[in-house]
Amino acid sequence: MSKFKINFELKTTLDEIAPFGEEGSYSLSWFGLTDGLLWITAGDKTVYEYSDAARKAWDNIQYNDYYLSRFLEDFSDVFGKISQPISKELYDSVEDFEERSEKQLAQLFDNEDDPEFDRLYDEHLEKSAWLNDRVFDIGHLIGGPHIGCFCCEDKLKFYWNGDAPLESGESIWTAPHGSFEMPYCDFVAEVKRFLADFYEKMDEQVRRALEKNWGDIKVDKEYLVRENAERKIGFDQKLSLL
Repeated sequence: MSKFKINFELKTTLDEIAPFGEEGSYSLSWFGLTDGLLWITAGDKTVYEYSDAARKAWDNIQYNDYYLSRFLEDFSDVFGKISQPISKELYDSVEDFEERSEKQLAQLFDNEDDPEFDRLYDEHLEKSAWLNDRVFDIGHLIGGPHIGCFCCEDKLKFYWNGDAPLESGESIWTAPHGSFEMPYCDFVAEVKRFLADFYEKMDEQVRRALEKNWGDIKVDKEYLVRENAERKIGFDQKLSLL
């Protein structure tokens, strides 16, 4: 089994979870109950782990501290594309594709009179689309890495890039960029394990929410139970695309 694991911790002390809205109209939903930490082990590197400099600047938080539902929605949205293999040429160039692409594009526009311009430009757009369709970003995080998953034959390459620095120039992340290759079947197995673990933890989270007296915070407990079940169905449908 490859050393690839999606790790998470939910905030199980519900009073730690900040409700949405303003005083007098606070509310909390299933999305809010997914508040927690997320980090991904990829070989000897950890994705979403803040550097010492970032931890000093930002309340000593070690990992991606946000609602896990956001990651799950973005991640599962690319499952359908991940299962469609890309060419070996593209697969082998994933790590430096963006840098090379920018240079090639600049060269193209320096020679717009070249009779081959239209064909080469269309080829560039096609390659970019194949890669971008398999990438999701983490726009809610400062310097959030772009993450891509690319399949070729029976292999999958997990790639990330979050090189945006702190104001001091130091890196935000312990591993700002990198890639990790594994058998495709190992990737699918880990996604299944992660989802099963998440479902189990969220069942317990919802149970706690149903038992709690929320006071002035509006929690639709009936809908919470229904949404928890519906979310599982939705994520499982996307999982089947892998």
